Amino acid sequence: MKHTHKQILAACAAAACMAFAAMPVFAEETAPQGYVTVAVEKFTTGEGYILEPVEVPFYEGETGTALTERALGVEQINEGEGVGAYIASIADPDGGKGTVPEVIRNAVEAAGGTLAEERLTAGWLASYDYASTSGWMYMVNNEVPSFGIGDYTPQDGDVLRWTFSIYAYGADLGIDTSYMSEWGGAAAITPAADRDALTKLLATAKDAQGEGVWAAYDAAVAVISDVTAEQAKLDEAAAALQAALEAEPVVTTVTTTTEAAAETTGTTVTTTATGTSTPAPKTGDHTGGLVLTGCGVLALAALCAKKRHA
Repeated sequence: MKHTHKQILAACAAAACMAFAAMPVFAEETAPQGYVTVAVEKFTTGEGYILEPVEVPFYEGETGTALTERALGVEQINEGEGVGAYIASIADPDGGKGTVPEVIRNAVEAAGGTLAEERLTAGWLASYDYASTSGWMYMVNNEVPSFGIGDYTPQDGDVLRWTFSIYAYGADLGIDTSYMSEWGGAAAITPAADRDALTKLLATAKDAQGEGVWAAYDAAVAVISDVTAEQAKLDEAAAALQAALEAEPVVTTVTTTTEAAAETTGTTVTTTATGTSTPAPKTGDHTGGLVLTGCGVLALAALCAKKRHA
């Protein structure tokens, strides 16, 4: 009996050693390729963010679809069909209580449209909410890609912003879509401001501590959420937030590689260092012969959806 007991213990010990030995390899294979700052904006509805800026890891072989699903959760997204990968709606359980900015309301009415006061589906922000040309579009590093999110390959340091447009497929986001006026495009009605530097800085400051940082963070969110904000206003908000970060010590936790074995050993060793965060703001498909920008993808997605519902 004692001999059998020793055999069992030896087998268990060997299994534990094999599992522990395998862990570093597993950790190395699943190490992120880099990080992308992701934000989901509903500024055009007068409500700010669905997802405030956050750093999201991506892994080898992944596209923007996987990155977006990781940031929001698969169950929070309804993807469209028919024009590559795009997002038809995003969960927004607390939404629908804001006031659409006057500049957008006036543009919709001037174009002969009517701005709907309620969303089509409670708890979601989707294409055709508020107006017939509304929908989700994405920007990478302040540019509107000419392909769907499924064809976007993340790069370390990118800024991916999902943003909801109500009027003319992005004209309310400072984008000139008049080149596709036959589909409802129009000249930009808001400033073509670059929000990436402030977006990236908000992600850095998201978990920072200190009354000064919190106040600067809230002020920056208020500025960036204003679709009429000029570049100078955004730059001022970024400078104020960075100054607040420099004035407040930020606690950073660095986890050693022994965390990879935590699942096996039940022990995680971490080292905590306190310092000052001083991030540097960033300055700064062809279908049937038709070159599509992100706005064109959004417009075609709308046309496909109309056809499906006809």
